[in-house]
Amino acid sequence: MAELKPGVIGTISGKIGNVVASNWRDIKYLRGVAATSSKTATEAQLTQRAKFTLLFDFLASFAGAIDLGYKYQYQGRSTAFNLAMSTNMRVIGGTLAALSVDYPSVVISKGRLLPAADTHASSTEPGVVDVSWQNLDVATDQGLSDKAVVIVYNPVKKLAVYSTDAAVRGDLKLAMHVPASFSNDEVHVYLFFSGVAVRKNSQSMYVGSVVVF
Repeated sequence: MAELKPGVIGTISGKIGNVVASNWRDIKYLRGVAATSSKTATEAQLTQRAKFTLLFDFLASFAGAIDLGYKYQYQGRSTAFNLAMSTNMRVIGGTLAALSVDYPSVVISKGRLLPAADTHASSTEPGVVDVSWQNLDVATDQGLSDKAVVIVYNPVKKLAVYSTDAAVRGDLKLAMHVPASFSNDEVHVYLFFSGVAVRKNSQSMYVGSVVVF
């Protein structure tokens, strides 16, 4: 792939013979037309494609939280979502016929802010998942005004709800409202903190799974 620099020929776009001129994240480049193949994909290739699709669909359900969670990581020419994809490919396991997500191992955020302690999730009233946490007994790399970001994912419905500004670290809890259709479904809950006074996030934490009342 060749990168185009501004020159006398101006901007090029589209296909010229077997070369395609395109633009990505303000980078103009040339690439060859993808070669077609008549070979049947192997089971390993099909499995890898299915893993990619499963992970993409999963992370896309809370893409806004992903964008915040990887916001302060070095990206270069990558995106926050691409970083999350490369980080989490390892959480997809199983065979082609039975792929699964290792939910406790999913990384939604990276950073050096301190995480919480004693996280807990429960549901004792319809449409609400209660999430609580405790602060660590240290004064550095945590602020009571850090935003608490909570993600609730429902694998049955393949839907997620998340909050980025409904609570702060100092609140020690959040009553997360979820759709009524989540009732009786098991959901997976994640938590991370995003700094207000500093440009940092904490590593995301898997709070646990809970059946919605």
